[in-house]
Amino acid sequence: MVTLKEVAKDAGVSVATVSCCLSGKKPVKPETKLRILDSIEKLKYIPNTAARNLKSFSSKLVGVILTDIDNLYHTEIFKGISSYLQHHGYTVSVAFSNNSPDIECKKIEDFISQNVAGLIIISCQPQNTNFFQNRMVNYDIPSVFVERNPANLFVNYVGYHNYETTHHIVSSLIEKGFDNIALVCGPEHFSCESECIRGYNDAFYDHSLTANNNQICTTDMSKEDSFKSVLKNLPLHSLQAIITTSKNIAYGTLEALSFKNRKVPDDIQLITFSEESWTNSSKIPGVFHSSRSPLNLGGIASKLLLKNIQSPILFEPQVLIQQDQIIQQPLNLHPSTPSSPSKAPCLLASKRVKALMVDLATSRSIQLLSESFSQHTGIEIEFDFLPQDKILDRIVDTLGHAQNQYDIFMYDIPWLSYLVQNSFVADISSFIMGEDFQLEKIFQGNMENCIYDNKYYGLPLLGGSQLMFYRKDLFENLEIVKAFNNKYKMPLSPPKTWTQFNGTSEFFTRSFNPDSPTEFGTSMAGITDEELAPELLIRLWAYGGVLWDTYNRPCLNTPANVRAFTSIIDTLQYTSRSPFETSITQTVEDFSSGKTAMLITYSEYAAQISKSLQNQIIGRVGCEILPGKRSVSIGWNLGVNPLTEKRESIYALFQWLCRQDISFYITILGGQSPVTAPYHNLDLLRLYPWLAMTEKSFHYTKKRNEPYKKNTLVIPLNRIEKILCNVLRQVLNEGLSIPEALERNQQRMKQLFGSYGYPSPYCK
Repeated sequence: MVTLKEVAKDAGVSVATVSCCLSGKKPVKPETKLRILDSIEKLKYIPNTAARNLKSFSSKLVGVILTDIDNLYHTEIFKGISSYLQHHGYTVSVAFSNNSPDIECKKIEDFISQNVAGLIIISCQPQNTNFFQNRMVNYDIPSVFVERNPANLFVNYVGYHNYETTHHIVSSLIEKGFDNIALVCGPEHFSCESECIRGYNDAFYDHSLTANNNQICTTDMSKEDSFKSVLKNLPLHSLQAIITTSKNIAYGTLEALSFKNRKVPDDIQLITFSEESWTNSSKIPGVFHSSRSPLNLGGIASKLLLKNIQSPILFEPQVLIQQDQIIQQPLNLHPSTPSSPSKAPCLLASKRVKALMVDLATSRSIQLLSESFSQHTGIEIEFDFLPQDKILDRIVDTLGHAQNQYDIFMYDIPWLSYLVQNSFVADISSFIMGEDFQLEKIFQGNMENCIYDNKYYGLPLLGGSQLMFYRKDLFENLEIVKAFNNKYKMPLSPPKTWTQFNGTSEFFTRSFNPDSPTEFGTSMAGITDEELAPELLIRLWAYGGVLWDTYNRPCLNTPANVRAFTSIIDTLQYTSRSPFETSITQTVEDFSSGKTAMLITYSEYAAQISKSLQNQIIGRVGCEILPGKRSVSIGWNLGVNPLTEKRESIYALFQWLCRQDISFYITILGGQSPVTAPYHNLDLLRLYPWLAMTEKSFHYTKKRNEPYKKNTLVIPLNRIEKILCNVLRQVLNEGLSIPEALERNQQRMKQLFGSYGYPSPYCK
């Protein structure tokens, strides 16, 4: 049997310190406490329960952990908890996990170190049973879980009979003639939500019907994610009824239905689980609400906890399930025929606009939202999607041969001068400067990306910059912070320079640091030149490097560029694969899965990263300005085919894209809008904090321009950047030194410039 002395030895502390940590008699430094708890878990030490109970018997503090302050249902549960416990002489301390597993773990450990009498938890990670077993059950800490029951763990639990409620609602709807019913719920790993899914499926089975699993939509339980998930995943045009498992989800669902012009309850029924209330003003008009009392649930959880506290040794964990009042009353709902989406009387070919789009989240969001635009205007938008490295060739191919295949197309901002010089994009200055268009709605920098020779050649569709994403939970972990400080003699923080970035990447790469929590420090995309060039440019610019001088003379082989490429080669030691084998999508997946600790990528991917981390329960993400504060100004504009005859329809679409509500929808759907409104909306900033950092990063961006000489042909930027990328290929694949590769490619760039009429270059 493991002793207290063995734990102390493993943790590198005294026996007295371990004793204080367990009893809470004296404060213990957080980093010491974590080390002791890790040793206890590793050695499987079980403390003397009776001794702990004697020491903690006098404690009158109960810790309560909720998910977030905005969940009104959980706030009502807390009111019930607080009222009951205070009435019985206990002090209540509440903490919020913000739906972050590592924050929840830290709050639980903080409460334990304060020697709380017990805990009441609404967990965001009920599947993390090892933590609950090792930190709470093994120490016989009285605790009650509410709503979300840890799987395969014998603990106190209080919740509602969600299976029975959902089964009753679905069965009632089926018996009344409803045959097209959807369920919108929270994550399936929450027991309360998995019970709803099981009740939904069983109700269909019990009526000899087959449930349509495509009509079960899971969300993160926020109204924003519910809006996005419902709009993307459910056939809203044909549904007769939707059941939502919380009022937050109901609000998001209602917004999606309204956007699709589905009226509740006229042509679709919406039923939601809801708190008991004496006032109708708290109910969503037209929505059928169940009736459950969160105050009562909080009181029941508190009563159960006090029983556990009063009898800590012989207490048998209990599961108390409450019944929703909805199952005691008939559902007064009647099926209706879903109304067809309102369309314009006719969609003539003259009102059909064909768009060539890059396959990005923003583009897909616009495609999804455009159905509403078509319903209200009669203008149909037909979309074709291509990867970004294929789009320019398609534009040149179709417009260069006057095929008029597309009326509008997305183009990368570095292509603008080339497109204008070759008459591939129309001047739309009269529309942009007209009375109906409000320039002040759009970021000035994004609009400037559409200007050539003082004329506007497009509308910005998305604009942003590169950001540095990092695992915030790791950067704030006390043990990791201490280890980093011991190695580098400086605090662990988001790196400000590329030297710091490489040092931090080394620390988080397991082959260099066996104790690293991640396998690699970072990753670099470069499977195409379009992806690799920005990775190289941000480092060249940070070191003061350039590709050509003010006289348009190529200057690749310079000391600044040598330093930049030396830094790049250093970075590649801490990546999982060669950049030539890595796409942007793969770098995002590496980071989101916990394989890497840091990532340089575009703000366009921020929502995807945050969602992936949350789904995989691995931590929190932070974002900062790039090391060196030199970011590539990225953006895609919508250009107009000079030969199109559909200008009026195109301008109507452009006006619609600049509406404030559409910019909100694009943001919630995971895209990025150049309209300023989402960046200043408090609700969206709370949910998507990277919006503030994206706006801040605009001050540090730099455009990827071609050399310019009046009355000279524009050199396509992709030809210049191909030469830049070739420097790295020759160093990595051919074994050239960095100066040799720079010199060889400087000669290639000299030939390229000369072929377009630029002077014979030399570099002093």
